[in-house]
Amino acid sequence: MYEGGSPNRINRFNNLSKDAKVVYLLSLSNLIINKISESKGFEVAVESLEKAWEWLKLKDFDADSLYVYLENIDETDIMTYMQLADDKDNEKVWICIGNALAYTIWEAYQYEKEKYLPQTIESVDYQTVESFITNFEKVYENNSISDKLLHFLEENYPKNADKRVDLISIKTFIDESIEK
Repeated sequence: MYEGGSPNRINRFNNLSKDAKVVYLLSLSNLIINKISESKGFEVAVESLEKAWEWLKLKDFDADSLYVYLENIDETDIMTYMQLADDKDNEKVWICIGNALAYTIWEAYQYEKEKYLPQTIESVDYQTVESFITNFEKVYENNSISDKLLHFLEENYPKNADKRVDLISIKTFIDESIEK
């Protein structure tokens, strides 16, 4: 296995529906966000994930509104707090949240059919997902959850599936997987 997980996992991720990809990253981010609860910017991290989930469910606000959580002039954003992380484990959590948010924002811009993206979002690619997985596995004790969730999403929400993602069933699946 090379750093970033197996190429197979990226292929599996790429075979998910667009919304399932976002669900995968946001769900795993929710599992680790409390590890930075003592960090400056924790509230921004929580709010950014809440907004990302809201966008996923409703798609009723624009990608620029989400992007402000990732980068902004006031330096009250995920990228700034990630750079201020005071220890390596916290930094890895911030990286996961940043990658999940960046990917969600990228999907939001795709949804809007926007041609011109902010530079950070323009560079979102498979390495963003690899970085997320690598960092997640370094900070979350139950590493098998990422593979279990990926398998569940593959089975239920494959690429090109028009089926709407059932967030309640996914939350139930994660809760049951953690309890085992």
